[in-house]
Order: sequence, then C-alpha cells, then structure tokens
Amino acid sequence: MSAEHAATTPFAGRSLVSLLGEQRATIVEVLRQDGDASVAELARALDISEVATRRHLTVLEEDGLVAAQTVKQGRGRPAARYSLTADARRLFPQGHDQLAGELLDFLADHGDGEGLRQFLRWRMQRQVDGLRDAVTAEDLHERLAQLAGRLSEAGYAASVTPDGAGFTLEQRHCAIQDAAEEHPELCAYEAAGFAKVLGTDVKISRRETLAAGGSACVCCVQPRTAPAQHEPTLHDSRPRPRQGASARATQPSGTSGRGDEL
Repeated sequence: MSAEHAATTPFAGRSLVSLLGEQRATIVEVLRQDGDASVAELARALDISEVATRRHLTVLEEDGLVAAQTVKQGRGRPAARYSLTADARRLFPQGHDQLAGELLDFLADHGDGEGLRQFLRWRMQRQVDGLRDAVTAEDLHERLAQLAGRLSEAGYAASVTPDGAGFTLEQRHCAIQDAAEEHPELCAYEAAGFAKVLGTDVKISRRETLAAGGSACVCCVQPRTAPAQHEPTLHDSRPRPRQGASARATQPSGTSGRGDEL
C-alpha cells in the first residue's frame, strides 16, 4: 500500500494525508483494505522501522482511530493486531446525507405529503423537548440568550440582538442546509419549535434563511402585547419549490408560542 494511494481518500474535502500525515494515512488505508495488521506488517508497508511504526500507532490510538487486539500465534508469544475503530469511519465518504434526502423526498411524494408533515411535527416536538429544560428565564431576552446558547452548542453559531421593540435571533450555520434547500418546510417547523419553546408571550417570523440564499437564518422575535387573532406565515420558508408533492404547503400555518395548529 503506497502513501500515494492513501492520499486520494477524501474527508470533508481534505485528503487523509492532510488530516493525518503521510505515514499515518497509509496505516489507516492498509487497515481499511486488510481489516487488521501487525506492527511488522505495517512497518513493511511503510518501509520504516517497527519502533517508528509503533509511534504512529500510539498517536492513532490516542485519537481513537485504531485499536489493538492480542492474538495467539501458535507457540510464540501473543501478538497485537491493529484494526480501525468505529470512529475511523468518519475519515471516509459517507452516504448519510443522500439517504436522508431520499427519505424526505419519499415522504413528500407519497400520501399527498402527509408523511412528511407527520415527520416534521415529530421532529419539531423532539427539538422542543430537548430545549425546554434549558430555556427557563422569565425575561424574554434572557430566554433567547439561553436558546441561542443551546443552538450554538449544537453547532448553529446562534446569537441574539435587540431590534426595536423585539429581538433578532440569528444562526450563522445550518447543519441541515442541503436538506432544507430541497425541503424548506424544515425551516418553517424549526421556527415554530422556537415559538413553542419561548412561550405564549412571543411571536416569531422568519426573515431570512441560509437555505434560501441568505447570509444567515434570521428570526424576528416580538413580545406579544395582546392576544393575536392571526399569526403571520413563515413567508420566506419556501424559496425554491420542488417538482412534485413536496412543493405543496407542508409548513406550519403560524408561529405563535402555542403552536396549536401544528
């Protein structure tokens, strides 16, 4: 196994060599191809000493990418054989995003989109349940700061700024942007979930989404001064309708904190 071959395996747009270094990348490729290998076998593949090979294996073990298992070999002393861990799978191309997109397409295109609506309601409720314990402050600004903190912990780079009588909730990263570009209903249900988390004294409207080509996902958050008869629709949550059933209206009809219509 050559280092040149190891360099051709991409991970998030980068090669194994750029991630791990040439010799450790070669070790990972050998173990991917062969399943497991001894120190001596890896040293031959690398054309370096066993001592140097062990140093590379130690680093890979510390990173959680390889693990050793002791194997009996006849009458001799047991020998360690190395293999990749489950965490090492992240180094190689995965099809999870494609599978998720196919599942959403299937739900949208069957049963007049009701399967997709049920899924989005279920997903929204899971998100609400996961956020409610962290969003407990009495003051709306503080609640929004708590919500933004949890979103940032999840990788969404969220922030809150005062905006007139209300606030702007901004997310600079979207972990599901590819799916949301095809199914913008995801954005609408996310905002409806925020409204449920923040409470009945709040109304939310979407102003911008990354999926629609914006610079961020932006929600305008206003304190409710009187009971609202009608809530604004999430007007910009459907920027690019798809061909087929998913282009039908599968977004929540409003953004009240109650979320009863969902």
